[in-house]
Amino acid sequence: MMKNSLLKLSIIALLFTSCAKNETTTDTSLKYSFSAINLNSTLSATASASGVVVAAGTNGSINWTGVSVNVSKLEFTASHGGTTKSVEIKNLNSVNALKPDSLSGKVALTSGVYEKLQFKLTMAESASNPPFILTGTYIEASGTKIPVVVQLNQSQLINLEAARLEVDKGTYIAKVTLELNALVKGLVTSDFGQTVRTGANNTIVVNSTTNRALYEKLTGRLASTASISIVKQ
Repeated sequence: MMKNSLLKLSIIALLFTSCAKNETTTDTSLKYSFSAINLNSTLSATASASGVVVAAGTNGSINWTGVSVNVSKLEFTASHGGTTKSVEIKNLNSVNALKPDSLSGKVALTSGVYEKLQFKLTMAESASNPPFILTGTYIEASGTKIPVVVQLNQSQLINLEAARLEVDKGTYIAKVTLELNALVKGLVTSDFGQTVRTGANNTIVVNSTTNRALYEKLTGRLASTASISIVKQ
């Protein structure tokens, strides 16, 4: 009889301890979202005048109407309680960045203070599903509209940092914002104007094999478009 009582007490204690541990390790979650802003910007013959945000349809501008981000891996690293916490999320789906705060994946955290937050976004090379796709229209100074399709079809890596963060129980969102006007800052009209055109509608297709010079300029500016902020949901 005594043995049975001791066994029951041991089981109850074990269950209580297990529940307590689960509560402390899953009381907070961090989700990730992607949003694209500043979709319409100037494209001027003067490099310093390019990249200014304007109204859609303005002559002498680039207007983006489709943005797809395919993040294959996201790494989160931060200092918490004197130790370094590192979490990795793989196989994230393509995100429509024109849908406000498109959510993509989450990690479990414990409450407390996090410092030295670092986010590494890896967009892996894929022939069937390019890491980053932009579609839109280049409007010449004369008003002529030319379709544009940009496919950054080689691996891309973006490193982001966030300030000290103190979290309570609940859900937080790490908002990755892409300011697309930064893509054409420093570029000029000839970068788009002097390009190979494709198809009956003279589409400007930009990828690693077509219009390579423009591809390299846009690829080199991709990281400068991204920033991150963390808010409680």
